[in-house]
Amino acid sequence: MIIDVERKPTYSLYYLGYEVIKMLKIKDGISIEEIFVNLKNIINQDLNIDFVYYTLDWLYIVSTIKINGEKVFLSCY
Repeated sequence: MIIDVERKPTYSLYYLGYEVIKMLKIKDGISIEEIFVNLKNIINQDLNIDFVYYTLDWLYIVSTIKINGEKVFLSCY
């Protein structure tokens, strides 16, 4: 799932995680809904919300983000 050669590269967790980190560097403290909408606009494709949750789970596990209430924040900067 992190890298899947049978899917489009824009659905990889590495790419989606990169885009989420870019968003959080610009505006720290973004809601999951706002992340979802922004990712859909960035990749110009239909994106399932599950990919957003997988990406946020991965970034949380590697201690890149923290979640406080309904907002997502960078934890490493």
